[in-house]
Amino acid sequence: MFKLTTLPSIVRSNESRNELREWLASLDWFAIAIFALPLLLYWLTLAPTIYNLDSAEFTTAVATNGIIRATGYPLYLLLGKVWSWLPLSSDMGYRLNLFSAFLSALTLLQGDYILRRLKVGPWLRLGALGLLATAPYFWAMSLIAEVYTLHTALMAGIILSLLRWADAPSPLRLAVPIFLMTASMGNHMATVLLVPGAVWYVLTSHPTQFKNWRVWLAAGTVLLLGLAVFLILPLRHASQPIFNYAGEYDASGTFHPANLQSLSGLWWLITGQTFAGQMFGYQLSEVGSQIAAYGVQLWTSFLAIGLGPGLLGLGILTRRNWRLGGMLLLIFLANAIFYINYRVIDKDTMFLPTYFIWAIWLGVGYQQLTVWLSSYTQPLIAPRLVRLVAVGAVLVAVGLNWGLVDRSEDWSTREMAETILREVEPNALVLGWWDTVPAVQYLQLVEGQRPDVKTINRFLISGEAMEQLVLNQIDERPIYINNPSMTLLQHTSATSMGPIYKLERRGN
Repeated sequence: MFKLTTLPSIVRSNESRNELREWLASLDWFAIAIFALPLLLYWLTLAPTIYNLDSAEFTTAVATNGIIRATGYPLYLLLGKVWSWLPLSSDMGYRLNLFSAFLSALTLLQGDYILRRLKVGPWLRLGALGLLATAPYFWAMSLIAEVYTLHTALMAGIILSLLRWADAPSPLRLAVPIFLMTASMGNHMATVLLVPGAVWYVLTSHPTQFKNWRVWLAAGTVLLLGLAVFLILPLRHASQPIFNYAGEYDASGTFHPANLQSLSGLWWLITGQTFAGQMFGYQLSEVGSQIAAYGVQLWTSFLAIGLGPGLLGLGILTRRNWRLGGMLLLIFLANAIFYINYRVIDKDTMFLPTYFIWAIWLGVGYQQLTVWLSSYTQPLIAPRLVRLVAVGAVLVAVGLNWGLVDRSEDWSTREMAETILREVEPNALVLGWWDTVPAVQYLQLVEGQRPDVKTINRFLISGEAMEQLVLNQIDERPIYINNPSMTLLQHTSATSMGPIYKLERRGN
């Protein structure tokens, strides 16, 4: 008699299938969706190459190990460099644009974990964070190389790590948010606007922890480790990088870099003293219109439908957990008040931290609406209705905002810079603002195009020095400028050449 037996290979195959099923069943599909769906959305609408203004500057600095203007952004330079090593594309601009998309998705994933802790259901989390993901400015900043999505990812990490510390306080757990906050200052000094809320939460949650010397030792250690990221700036200064926006040009066209190996020079850069005049730069009579403009922006970002539930969530969360509610409210107010009073033309892109807080309130508000409506309807009707509205609003936002933010076919910055380098004569001097020069320098320094052309960002040279430079060199070399001053037009004639003008001395 022969006894049938199962072959070992079949047994192993069945065991592997069972393990795979168990692993798939253990996956948190909502968390995966909250990370992957926005990332897919951003990838589909991502800028294909360098973008304009600060984005081109950041990309060029990362690619060349250069130095950015105030506040230096050393953490972005470091992490951007590491990310750029990934074999994602031959175009450095595209790679760093994708870095922003990844960081936005990471922000949303951490927001999901925060809302879980607040007992918000999965579909409502998807609805609240989906409106954040598709808010016009949040979406737009996810498509180009910028520091804002790294800022929100670190901010979300700080909040989440503080919540974990409050669950089971220990020196090591408190060290995590302190390290993240300190390092985050190396990405954006607006991190200081998180400090009042974080201090409030720590002091009101477990104040006796500060009697433990180990807490102070751990905090001091990670504080120094976080601040160490700023050492990148003097180290890069010592290497004399070919791309340096920390300094100024004189009337001869010679660049004088700020001495970042001195404490005074380093402090000047990282504290943003060149932008001090824009901080709280509005008269009291002008503030009202700025508040109204921000209100409209918030209304638009959350499709109006998110405002009521957001305010409800603010009230409910503050009542249920006044420590956490107070922290989120302080973070929101600090960022809103500062940027409402910040006099720069692109400040609309800087309110993303307030959007993140609002999305948390929105999730809590959705959940409370579900509870309230359940008492007036059949138990299953209210949750389904709120879910339908929450997720439906996200789909509407995708449809409304896609055309506004889509950058997938936007080659305009590269084309503009290539046009300039193609049109200018040999040994030319090109002077321009943020909308021209950084992109031209990217093509020169990263891709090796037209090294004979000298480019100067007008932000780095005074108006008087620039005019003297032009008048001194106009007979020696071709000079081009994006928009000549009235003083220059008194002595020169300007001939349009696409995005710039060629200057020639009058009478020639």
